[in-house]
Amino acid sequence: MSETDIFVGRCIYCGGPGETDEHIIPHALGGKHILHKASCEKCRSITSQWERNPIKENWVEARAALDYPSRHTNFDKEIFPLEVVLRDGTKTVLNLKREETFGLASFLEYPLPAFFGGPNNEKGALVTGAMLIGFGPNSKAVAGKYGIKEISFTTSHKGTHFERMVIKIAYCAAVATWGLGCFEEDYALPVIIGTKNNVSFLMGCDPLGKIIPLIGKVGGDNCINVGVYRKKGDDKIMLLSG
Repeated sequence: MSETDIFVGRCIYCGGPGETDEHIIPHALGGKHILHKASCEKCRSITSQWERNPIKENWVEARAALDYPSRHTNFDKEIFPLEVVLRDGTKTVLNLKREETFGLASFLEYPLPAFFGGPNNEKGALVTGAMLIGFGPNSKAVAGKYGIKEISFTTSHKGTHFERMVIKIAYCAAVATWGLGCFEEDYALPVIIGTKNNVSFLMGCDPLGKIIPLIGKVGGDNCINVGVYRKKGDDKIMLLSG
């Protein structure tokens, strides 16, 4: 996606003075769209914590494989351990360099958001499964090189950090598209700033494209689908992002 700069001038979370810039998609995930002066330091300290577990703990290997930027880590000097079972039955740990890593990342799966009729949980997320994806470009070659039969991968998802990060991305995308004054009622903001934890009301999966049309295959590193939705018999227009 091409780089986009949008000047906001005030905090999109509390309405106070805008002191710092806000990436719509985090910089560490290759995000290039920036809302300038769009967050105060207090709100930034709250919202940025939702990115730490997914980005700095769960997705380090995938970020290295995809050549995503890092302000504090030189991926070329990092070693990525991988627990494996070799073809001869030996269990061992391979210490792989960046160019050999499988780029593994775990993504959680959810039912439809409660807003669209899915089950509701006022205290957090409802998870139905998990999907493991490898972003390493040379996984088959590396498996053949070392004689790998099986791999073992462990990850830990803290609280509702990942879900809040996704909701924050969607909220920023809506602000960038329609402006901060577009919300008559904002469901996402209390979840983003941590005053509510009902992420299942907003966060969910729609694998059949019943609510938001499937994006399909697109070029570039990131893609956000932003649109509007109107419930049958309701005159309110809802902003959606997926």
